[in-house]
Amino acid sequence: MRDIMGIKSIVCGVTGSVHSDKAVKVGSEMAQAEGSRLTFVYVVDVAFLSGLTVQLRPKYAEDFLERIGDKILDDAVGVASSMGVVAKKVLRKGKVMPELSKVLKEEKGDLLVVSDEGRGFAEKVLFGERLPDNIKELERRAGVPVKIIR
Repeated sequence: MRDIMGIKSIVCGVTGSVHSDKAVKVGSEMAQAEGSRLTFVYVVDVAFLSGLTVQLRPKYAEDFLERIGDKILDDAVGVASSMGVVAKKVLRKGKVMPELSKVLKEEKGDLLVVSDEGRGFAEKVLFGERLPDNIKELERRAGVPVKIIR
C-alpha cells in the first residue's frame, strides 16, 4: 500500500461492530492528520434473509437495518466531529462490495478504511468469503488502497 501522504478523500465502511469502531477512529485520525475529506458508508444488504429458517418480510428487515445504519453513521460522524473532522455519511442498499466501490468512485476516494470482523457471522453475511479476498478484488476494481483495521 502506498504512503498515506497526499490522501484527499477517505471512505470508511462501517458496520457498528467493535472492530468497525476502531476503523472509525483510525479513519477520523487519518482525515484529521491529512486534512482529508471523510465519508462513512453503511450498506443495507438483506440478502442474508434468504438463508434464515424464520421467514421475515424483507421490507421490515430493510427498514430496521436502515434505522440502525443511520444511527451507526451518526455515531461515526460524532467521533469524527469530536476530532475536528467534518464527515459525510452515506447509507446505501445493495451488495456491500459493489456499493463501497460506487461510493469510492463518487467521492473520488483515495483510500478505503474497513475493519476485519474476523470470520464470524457478519463477515459471512456481508462478504460471503474471506475479507482479504474481497479487499484484493475491491482494490482491483476501485483502484485505491485499502487499510484493514484489526
